Amino acid sequence: MNKQQTLALLILLWSSMLNSSLFAQDRALLTFTVASGDFERQNSPVSLNLDGVALPASTYQLLELTPKGKVPVPFQLEQGPTKQLCWILTGATPAGTKRVFELRTGTANAAAAPIVAIREKGAVVFQRKQRNLLRYQYAEANVPEGKSELFRRGGFIHPLWSPKGEVLTRVQPPDHIHHYGIWNPWTSTVFEGRKLDFWNLYKGEGTVKVPSLPAVTQGPVLGTLSTRHEHIDLTAPSPTGSRAALEEEWNIKVWNAGVDDGPQVVDFQSILHCASDSVFTIKAYTYQGFGFRATEKWDDKTARLLTSEGKGKGDGNGTRARWIDARGVSSFGKSGILFMTHPLNHNYPEQLRLWATGANQGKENVFLNFNPAQEQDWVLQPGKAYTLNYRMLVYDGEISPEQMEKYWQDYAHPPQVEIILRQLDTNKKVLLYTKNGKGYVHDNIASSIVAIRKLGAENGFSVDTSSNPALITEANLNKYHAIILSNTNNETFDTEAQKLAFQRYIQAGGGMVAIHSASGSERQWPWFWRTLGGKFKRHPPLQKFEIQVIDPQHPSTLHLPSTWAWEDECYYLEHLYPGKHVLLAANMNTVVDDKKGEYPGITFGKLFPLCWSEEQGLGRTWYTALGHKKEYYSDPTFTTHLLGGILWVLDGSDKLDYSKATDKLITE
Repeated sequence: MNKQQTLALLILLWSSMLNSSLFAQDRALLTFTVASGDFERQNSPVSLNLDGVALPASTYQLLELTPKGKVPVPFQLEQGPTKQLCWILTGATPAGTKRVFELRTGTANAAAAPIVAIREKGAVVFQRKQRNLLRYQYAEANVPEGKSELFRRGGFIHPLWSPKGEVLTRVQPPDHIHHYGIWNPWTSTVFEGRKLDFWNLYKGEGTVKVPSLPAVTQGPVLGTLSTRHEHIDLTAPSPTGSRAALEEEWNIKVWNAGVDDGPQVVDFQSILHCASDSVFTIKAYTYQGFGFRATEKWDDKTARLLTSEGKGKGDGNGTRARWIDARGVSSFGKSGILFMTHPLNHNYPEQLRLWATGANQGKENVFLNFNPAQEQDWVLQPGKAYTLNYRMLVYDGEISPEQMEKYWQDYAHPPQVEIILRQLDTNKKVLLYTKNGKGYVHDNIASSIVAIRKLGAENGFSVDTSSNPALITEANLNKYHAIILSNTNNETFDTEAQKLAFQRYIQAGGGMVAIHSASGSERQWPWFWRTLGGKFKRHPPLQKFEIQVIDPQHPSTLHLPSTWAWEDECYYLEHLYPGKHVLLAANMNTVVDDKKGEYPGITFGKLFPLCWSEEQGLGRTWYTALGHKKEYYSDPTFTTHLLGGILWVLDGSDKLDYSKATDKLITE
């Protein structure tokens, strides 16, 4: 979402949270952004780690906040080793932009043709719209007639289909019976002093078995498969005989990315463990690791290989590459697979083993693999896990090298997801405090009470209201997660005991929201100025001026355009504390004020802070200088701004810890 598009979010997005009947019975749980970073994104798979996030028992809906309103998004909750929320960042997302999403309770999940996992005898097939995508075979494959039973093995991908249905893999070709579509064997290994070959099965040294049924999931966003492979040492001496030397876990994700006939994304992960207390060494060797044997249709004349470094069949063998594209003829013109390796892989970027031009007598000769141990041994220690990750982009037609590089960047540097607001706890309670000392009292206080009570009722926090300073005691404040100072002014507390109770509450982790003239409260108490962020000095006449959004990703500014034209009193504060995180600032070039040359002058250039936040020790504080007129408290633009500040403070206020609080009033 660029700055211009953000303008269209004004009122529409967050006011719909307050007023929309479509979602009125549901409540927000998480608000988060997805940042494209330095790279353009196209139908990118995205995951949010939810470990440690205590979602309530419910059904959920995922919504994207767009210029056209809240749009339901297909999503999937995956309960694997980590709990993850998965979805597709659909369409194009330009570099340097962010998109905003919200997870809510409810059942309005967007419709999508799901990825379906079908179990058949000895295999799992993933489909979408009854079209095959990928088949994983865990049962041992029968061998061609007349061939040794040593060639039997399971644990491989075949077929891998293109989006339109072309088979791109091959198993047990006559020239190399031990080739199995897409597989991950090791050729030269040492285990307990014995040399083992898990690639050339005819030697009878090793084989691969799948000891248990794979676990699968399916859904609107992806299908997953987790399975375990045992690399069996067939030469182990008696009495134990053959036994597992290496254990491998495969995790496959088939993403529902793109249009029906567009590129299909498959993620492949191999996690290696020693199967015993003995070291397992993968010796340096020419070919081993993540391998691909292509369809028999492909050869020197009908296929092309291209690496990220511009190498091909003729000169790519033994070189290193971030990605390699294998493309050839198909029933649909051309089809291919873009193989991508991950920067965290061992010996990245791995060296490639390619069959060169003319190899295999020039027939059916497209073979490749990423080999992390081509030049140097890889020693696996017991008790440790070693992970290799790859992505396959399967497509029909043609993809340019520039597009391939973008796909790799998307894989290697995925979009970053950041939770900016949690609303998981519905038991939050605030004290809305409105005490004014002698002097000016705003007529907006009653309207602010009505507005904040309404916000609380609609967003899961309860509101107690008082202007009685006698309630400012440690025992009473302990009931609240935050205090909202709504347009308090002048002497807000009557006694030093009340001040100390308030001070200790904030130091212990209590939250504070301060609105408009709250900056004019307790003008003789420096600790209060520092905690709020400054002390009111003066303001020019009420007028319309421009406000610059400094942080557009804070919950209180998310709905605002980058430049917000707003009528209000432009408050000038002094004793400004530099540790605050400024969210909004007045464009002083648009403020009419005969005295602004005296103060603020050029202290802040053309901008003067109006709204800020701070992680205040254990808790949070948030202040907005806006909110003079009582009518603003029924204006969705302002109340959404206010709501974002309140929710942000509540999100950071959990449990009070008075061991962090002082016993004496800080008066300096």
